[in-house]
Amino acid sequence: MEGDERVIKALNLTKRYGDLIAVDHISFEVKKGEIFGFLGPNGAGKTTTVRMLSTLTRITEGEAYVNGYDVKRERLKVKESIGVVQDVSNLYDELTVEENLKFLAELYGAPGENVERLIKEFNLPRKQKFGKLSSGYKRRVAISAALIHEPPIIFMDEPTVALDVHSAKLVREMILSLNKEGRTIFLTTHNMLEAEKLPHRIAIINRGKIVAMGRRNEVRSLLGRGVRVRFRVEPLSNKLLKALEEYSPSFDEDLIVVETGDVDGFLEELHELKGELGFKILHMETQLPSIEEVFLELTDESEEPRTCAVSCGGCPI
Repeated sequence: MEGDERVIKALNLTKRYGDLIAVDHISFEVKKGEIFGFLGPNGAGKTTTVRMLSTLTRITEGEAYVNGYDVKRERLKVKESIGVVQDVSNLYDELTVEENLKFLAELYGAPGENVERLIKEFNLPRKQKFGKLSSGYKRRVAISAALIHEPPIIFMDEPTVALDVHSAKLVREMILSLNKEGRTIFLTTHNMLEAEKLPHRIAIINRGKIVAMGRRNEVRSLLGRGVRVRFRVEPLSNKLLKALEEYSPSFDEDLIVVETGDVDGFLEELHELKGELGFKILHMETQLPSIEEVFLELTDESEEPRTCAVSCGGCPI
């Protein structure tokens, strides 16, 4: 990351559709040069937040600043500063890849050489019509389109949704590459693999409210759990299990599993027991709570999804 300069700021950001509050007074900041992961179940408010920050949906209440510009009052400056990769592409099916990119370059006043550079950089089939491309190639073209005017900030809304494993891996590699070039990435996802691998910081949104935010380890600490220690011993005895009762040991196949806030203390105790009881330690590993465990704990997907009683022509939350 390039430092602590904040390039995205949201202050009490709110979006209402009639009586439905899609995004409920959320506040956060994104640092220059970071990948900021915005996690949440479907309908949590991720897409609505992106649409407000990228000027595609008007803000009901609160304030937002992108690259130093007021989203409400300096919409054109915000648009010049960002690229947006939506989960559903807005490119033209009947135009070729090259024609789509040239059209966008003219729209943004970007130099024509950007089209050639992006086609080569992303190995795009320039003469194929966009509508005839595979899902993976469509996403690559959509990312290229978002970069046509060389914006410093990229919004990616569920960029790997509905992609096959290979295409999703390529998109994740592209995200990391763009970030290494210095671009700030605002990434919405409910893919836990992406949440574990890509973001520098994470915010989890549920039912329109941010319920957790921080670095991965900070978010993991919200579960109030210690480190999970998994180990295998031989021979396994009732005496050992009795001695470990305070840790409430469980089993994962032939591994004993305990949780502890003091790993060093537990290992010392285990080695003392090894000397007393004469067993061998054949395998040992430690494991922090996963982002998926935190996500499931903090988001309640068992409740009925929110529905809107207002006829507003559709409101993608």
